[in-house]
Amino acid sequence: MTSQTESDSPRPVIGLALEVIGREGSVALICDGEVAQTDDLPGDVRATASLTPALQSLLLKFNPVDSNAQINPIESAAATRASRPDFIAVADGPGSFTGLRIAAATAKTLAYAWGIPVVTSDSLSVLAAAILPPGISRSGDPGVDLPDPGQRLIVGLDAYRGQTFVGSFEATDSGWQSVREVELMDRAEWLAALESASPGTWVTGDAIKLGLPTEHLRPVRRKQTLASALAGLSHQKFLAGQTTDPMEVLPKYFRPSAAEEKAASSRTGSAKG
Repeated sequence: MTSQTESDSPRPVIGLALEVIGREGSVALICDGEVAQTDDLPGDVRATASLTPALQSLLLKFNPVDSNAQINPIESAAATRASRPDFIAVADGPGSFTGLRIAAATAKTLAYAWGIPVVTSDSLSVLAAAILPPGISRSGDPGVDLPDPGQRLIVGLDAYRGQTFVGSFEATDSGWQSVREVELMDRAEWLAALESASPGTWVTGDAIKLGLPTEHLRPVRRKQTLASALAGLSHQKFLAGQTTDPMEVLPKYFRPSAAEEKAASSRTGSAKG
């Protein structure tokens, strides 16, 4: 029996992840569950201008078949099977209205052109996953500070206009498990949620700011880019068949935009008049 040559080896599962949850964003490429490359988008350039070049650069840095082949799958829908990813992952909300719209449109366009599925994750699950180092398992490095099973985590994403998107999670052996739907809280509700949280609860997100009642809680920072966290979550979903048709990908805003709220208020005022 002849041994399997390198050229006969199964092609690795390649995933492309992108997110523009906030004012800035990030991209990542994942290969068989390991993040091969990740980059933050430049903070001084709008995502509308920086996202596609960042994806192009990412893919040209990593070609699993021929690193010297100058294939540009961003511009060519006819890219070969070996030069395009198996899935595209995107954070679909909540978050920045403009950012979510750009990310969703980019993901669905590329996925449709390549004929591959999209894997979506909510933004708060991505923020939760990002506080753990990439590629770390509970039985891996004993020096890494990991949450014990049952540990609670609150994720707060600043929604502006005096509101906060809030996610609640519990640690399991396989990662953070959401324990309730994403909530949109006004400031009073957000303060009450923090005050009533059990001592030692982990908290993360840009809504965790100085002056909030967090003395009894444990603030934690992210240890990887949001796109790399998204890529890790999405790889497992892809293997489990939890994918979405590109044409069904839509951003989830969780509330009307400021312009929509203003228009609704104007219509209500006119009706009363």
